[in-house]
Amino acid sequence: MSGQLNTARDAHEKNAGAYAISYWPDTDELLKKLYTLANTLPMRPLKRDALNRYLAYFETKCARSKAMTSEAKDYIPGGVQHNLAFNYPFPLAICKAEGPYLWDIDGNRYIDFLQAGGPTVLGSNYAPVRDRVIELIRESGPVTGLFHEYELKLAKLINRHMPAVEMFRMLGSGTEAVMGAIRGARTFTEKAKVIKVGGAYHGWSDQMVFGMRIPGIGPLEAHGIPA
Repeated sequence: MSGQLNTARDAHEKNAGAYAISYWPDTDELLKKLYTLANTLPMRPLKRDALNRYLAYFETKCARSKAMTSEAKDYIPGGVQHNLAFNYPFPLAICKAEGPYLWDIDGNRYIDFLQAGGPTVLGSNYAPVRDRVIELIRESGPVTGLFHEYELKLAKLINRHMPAVEMFRMLGSGTEAVMGAIRGARTFTEKAKVIKVGGAYHGWSDQMVFGMRIPGIGPLEAHGIPA
C-alpha cells in the first residue's frame, strides 16, 4: 500500500500545477489489503477501565461544555445545530479554531481531524482567506440578494479547474443541490426514477433520505443500490 501511495504522491507533486487528480490507486487492491489487515488484527472492544478514564476526562475537563450543551437542549433539538457536533458523552462547545487545532470553552486543545466535515482543507481560520472575507463583508455586507462579481469569478474558476462543470449554480446546502440535480435530470431525460448509492448521505429530502424513521412513509424510503 505504501508503494502505491508514494507513487500517487509523486504523480501529484509532478502535476501540482494542474490542480487535478493525475493518478488513482488500484481501489480493489487497496480494499483487499485493508480487509486482510482487519482480519489479521480484528477490532478490540474498549475495556471498562479505559472507558471510565475516557468518561472521567469529559466530566472533569469539559464541565462548561456539558453545562452549555445541556442548556441548549431546551432550545435546539438534540442540543446542536449539526449532526457532526454530536459527541459521546456530550457535545463539545468550541470557541476557537486555528490551523489544525480547536479549543473548547474549558480551554482544552484538540487536533482537528474533522475539518468541518471536509471544507476547511487549508486549516481553520486561514489568514489570507479570513482577511479577504472580512474585507468583502466590510465592502458589501454578507448578503445583497443581487449579483456580485465574485459569483462570476467563482464560476469561471471552477470551470477552469473542472471543465466538466460547464455551468455552476450555488445553493444553500447539499440537500438543495441533490434536489435540484434530480429535477434537472428528470426534466432532461423525461424519466421518473433515479439511482442512488445505498448507505451514502444524499441530503434530508424525503425522496433521498433512508433510515430516518419518518412516520408514515414506510416502504417509500429509498434503500439505494449497494455501495
